[in-house]
Amino acid sequence: MKKSLYEYAVLKHTTDKEGKITGTEIIIEPTFTLGKNEQDVAFKVTREIPEEHAKDPDNIEIILRAF
Repeated sequence: MKKSLYEYAVLKHTTDKEGKITGTEIIIEPTFTLGKNEQDVAFKVTREIPEEHAKDPDNIEIILRAF
């Protein structure tokens, strides 16, 4: 099984009543991991998001890049 190196970070956006982004907070600092593909890594990252932030998934952004 071949694995590649990925870097990821997780952001939480705050929005106003109209849905416009008013602020952004980094909830997981940029981190490196190994994974089979981007979907595999995204699945792992999703499980790392703290419960208090996971309650609002529409405002969570996972940034992921392969090396």
